[in-house]
Amino acid sequence: MDNVKTSTISSRLERCVSDCEKTVILHALKRAEGDAVVAARMLGTTKRVLARKILKYEIDCTQFESR
Repeated sequence: MDNVKTSTISSRLERCVSDCEKTVILHALKRAEGDAVVAARMLGTTKRVLARKILKYEIDCTQFESR
């Protein structure tokens, strides 16, 4: 029983962290008008790491470009 509870808590925590991470990335991309290099600097990470996370969360950076 404890393994089931631990597994459930772990998966909920993982989902919560992922949701939070995606929200932070979306906010940075919005502020950077879709420029992943600028957003990566804001987040204190590299463009390569951010690019992987953009793919992971299926984020379309073009939605943030100024028109």
